Amino acid sequence: MSENDGFWDFYWEHRLLPMENLGKRAAILAASRLIRRQAQHLGRPLRLLELGCGEGQVIGALLDAHSQVCAVSDSVGVDYNAQSLAACRRDTPGLRCIEGDFTDPHLLASLGAFDLVLLVNALHEVFSDCFSPRLGEIDVAAAKSRVEQALAGAAARLEPEGWLVVFDGLDPAGDPDRRLRIRFVDDQARRHFETFAQQYRPLRITYRQDADPLSVELPQRDFSRFITKSIFLGKKLWETERLQSYQYFTEAEYRAAFARQGLAIAELSTLTVNEDKWRRLVEIETPGAAFPDEHILIAAQQADDRKRG
Repeated sequence: MSENDGFWDFYWEHRLLPMENLGKRAAILAASRLIRRQAQHLGRPLRLLELGCGEGQVIGALLDAHSQVCAVSDSVGVDYNAQSLAACRRDTPGLRCIEGDFTDPHLLASLGAFDLVLLVNALHEVFSDCFSPRLGEIDVAAAKSRVEQALAGAAARLEPEGWLVVFDGLDPAGDPDRRLRIRFVDDQARRHFETFAQQYRPLRITYRQDADPLSVELPQRDFSRFITKSIFLGKKLWETERLQSYQYFTEAEYRAAFARQGLAIAELSTLTVNEDKWRRLVEIETPGAAFPDEHILIAAQQADDRKRG
C-alpha cells in the first residue's frame, strides 16, 4: 500500500465515522479510489454525476475530499425529491442539482459525459416503481427490464475511460424458493415479523407457522426481504421503506446486465451490513443455511471495444 493510500484510509476512517449508512460508506471508499486513479491518469479535473443523489451525502463527500482534482461546478446530482435536493445544494455549494427522473432519456442526454457516474441505492427504487395494482405487487419482469434501461442510461453518460459505480441490494443466489426454518428469539421479535409481513407492499411475503410458536418456514427470498427491511419497522422511514424492494437482481443477473451494456466489471464485492442486528432477533434452524449478503458493490468501465468506438 502506498503512502498516499494510507493517508486516504486515515482520512475516510475519521470523515465517515458519523455516517450510519454503511452501504454509502462502502460506495464512497470505492469511488474515492477511482477518482485518485483517474486524476493521475487523465491529468485534468474530473466530472462526477450521481443519479438519485438524495441529500448529496455521497457525491458531496467525494467532491469535498477531492476538490483539487474534481470540477465541482461541472459535476451534477439528479433526484426527484425537491426537499432532498435543497439539502444537497446547501451542503455542497457549486454542485449543479437537477430535480427530475434519472430514468428520463431526454434529461440524461442533456447532461453530457462524466468521468464517474454513481448509482448508490437508486436502482431498487426504479424496480419498486413498477408496482402493478392488477397484480397487487411489483410486476417483476417489467421492473427488471426498467432497471436495465436505467443502467443503460447511466452507462451512456460515461466518458470513454469513465467509471460506473453501483451499490444496491442483492437477491440471494440459488433457488429463491428454497424453504428456510427460522426461530425468533422471543414473542416481540415474532410480532415484529408479523407486522412486517402485513405491511410490506412490494411483493407478498409467504410463510408457514411451525408447531413451535416462535418458528416459521418461509422461502429464502422472503427471508432476505425481511432481514433487509425490518430494521426500519417502528421508524419514520418505514412509511417509504415498506413500499420498496431492496432486492431485484442476483449477482449473476447483475453480471449479465452489465455485460449486455458493454460494461467490463473491474471490481465486485458482496457484503452484509446488518448481521449483528439480525442475530439478536432470529436464528436460522435449517442446516447449512446462513444469513445472506444483502448488498453488492460494482465498479465497471466500458469494454475496450466500446472505448475505441
